[in-house]
Amino acid sequence: MTALSIVRSRLTARRRGAPRWVSLLGWSVVVVEFIVLAAASPSFATTGNAATILSQAAVYAIAGFGLAVVVITGGDDVVRGGIDLSSGAVVAVSGVVAALVAASGAGALWAIGAALAVSAGFGAVNGTVVVLGVSPLLVTLASGGIITSVVYLATGNVKVPLDDTVFRWLRDGDLLGVPAPVVVLAGVAVVVGLAVGRTPWGVRSYAVGENPTAASVTGIAVWRYVASSYVLSALLAGVAGIVLASRLAAAVPDVGEQILLDIVLTAYMSVVFSRRLVVTIGGTLVAAVFVAALGNGFTLLGIGSQWVGVVKGALILAVLALAAVRERGLVR
Repeated sequence: MTALSIVRSRLTARRRGAPRWVSLLGWSVVVVEFIVLAAASPSFATTGNAATILSQAAVYAIAGFGLAVVVITGGDDVVRGGIDLSSGAVVAVSGVVAALVAASGAGALWAIGAALAVSAGFGAVNGTVVVLGVSPLLVTLASGGIITSVVYLATGNVKVPLDDTVFRWLRDGDLLGVPAPVVVLAGVAVVVGLAVGRTPWGVRSYAVGENPTAASVTGIAVWRYVASSYVLSALLAGVAGIVLASRLAAAVPDVGEQILLDIVLTAYMSVVFSRRLVVTIGGTLVAAVFVAALGNGFTLLGIGSQWVGVVKGALILAVLALAAVRERGLVR
């Protein structure tokens, strides 16, 4: 039996016995959400509003994919496992870098390249420190604060306009009638989804997250997978930042603080849409649409944003509680 076969067998055994009612509950919540919002607001179930929801979901999903990879590779224990609380800040700094470079007269490709390079750089710092043994929760909380401060210093806490042919296409363009942000989301989802779900790298990432000691015994370089997960997380958050800044036609300095809760909820809620009740890319995509629809529906109904935050926070607590229930089932 090869090392990869051993990893797969252990992974399957580890997940066996998870309560399926959790997944059924998750899907039921999504269905109820759409039915209630469609009944409460005639504007909700329209083609135009659906495009708006999907465009907003693109930002949450792309950044959420990165956080999902970190959770998959580091384990879903929020204290000892993988977590990246700097994702929101990276979304903000990516947009700011792209806007500043574009404003300097450089082309859109240079602006995008610089934004992604800076984002990946912060991810590399996170990954390096985590591999050295520092708690991911503390590392990314600290780096998120640093990145946010850098954003404020670079912008003076003022919006930076972003206007270029490429960025205008990302805001208003489409491909065969599909909004540009959704096109980007589809491309990223396919690439990341196949990488995580259909390649040896994905299987080993899950193995590292489930049991790093056992993964190491089979010959997997655990540190390499953990470090690279933070680089990928930051890189995807950078892509999300570019998409968001393009949609807003400006880089907004405090957007990172606003969007972090959505990213965390999107990634962790993916558990309830998984057949094996683990964090997945497909589940993250569904959760992103759920979160975007929730915010959109509340806005249409005139419900204050503070209540949206309350609901999202409650959902995160519920998902973490369900994850704890799952772990008890697995231990038994």
